[in-house]
Amino acid sequence: MEAETAPGAGPGRPDPGGAVAAVRAYYERNTRRFLRWGRDGGTANLHAALWPPGTKRLSQAMQAANELIAREIEDSPVPVGRVLDLGCGVGASLFYLGRRLPALVSLTGVTLSPSQVRLARRFIPPGAAARFRFAAADFTELDPGRFACDFAFAIEAFAHAPGAPAFFRAAARLLPPGGRLALIDDVLEERAATGLDPAAAALLDTYRRCWRLPALTAEGAIVQAAVAAGMRRVRRRDLTPWLRLRRPRDRAIALFVRLAGPRLLGTLYGEMLLGGDAKQRCYRAGLTAYRLLVFEAS
Repeated sequence: MEAETAPGAGPGRPDPGGAVAAVRAYYERNTRRFLRWGRDGGTANLHAALWPPGTKRLSQAMQAANELIAREIEDSPVPVGRVLDLGCGVGASLFYLGRRLPALVSLTGVTLSPSQVRLARRFIPPGAAARFRFAAADFTELDPGRFACDFAFAIEAFAHAPGAPAFFRAAARLLPPGGRLALIDDVLEERAATGLDPAAAALLDTYRRCWRLPALTAEGAIVQAAVAAGMRRVRRRDLTPWLRLRRPRDRAIALFVRLAGPRLLGTLYGEMLLGGDAKQRCYRAGLTAYRLLVFEAS
């Protein structure tokens, strides 16, 4: 069994600005709410639904990001037997990959949240315990002796990292030459990284603060951090058109946020609603985009 507590900050392990602790607390408090009240089509995925052409059911939309990862694994230039999910939630992506790619022999997930680890272990399919492993750990501090992999991915987890350089340095230590890392996450559009009017800057700050996203940054800066860690970008795909914005539920949350305003600050769930509304508005304003980025270790 892996450790039940995330390392986070502690003696000899600084956590500048409390970023790691803040993300851990966010998911410790909100994961069960996400699973209980979120619409996930019965998949237990904690990421956004994507609606590529031909998608008809919510369950398909919730698995679309996982399918993109599966195709990247199939396209890997090195054989993939070991897969690592950096920010695994309750394991839904790994369980999809385990069914979709039966040749995978080891599927490991790491998350800051011990609660998510406990839930993920309960969801391991009968008879599959030898293939799946879950650990509470900071994904910028993983031991290559325990977490080395042939392919790594992060779906809506990269932006939670303390910063892009630390994330890529850590990932590069885990991959073999030719091994790949796939990210699906929000990035700043370049104009949002070069100067904004006060209203747009405040909106972006609300999203970043309320959803604990210290590594939400421009794609150019992400690529620079990857290159500095010895990795090169091999694929880029804009997934923003596959998002469904302004759904009835989103409009209801937006109205509630307008009425409640600052009273939502200071509570994790209230800030989650504020951040979710700001996220949608950032997309519509062209401040952020939802992208697939794939990098290869050189």
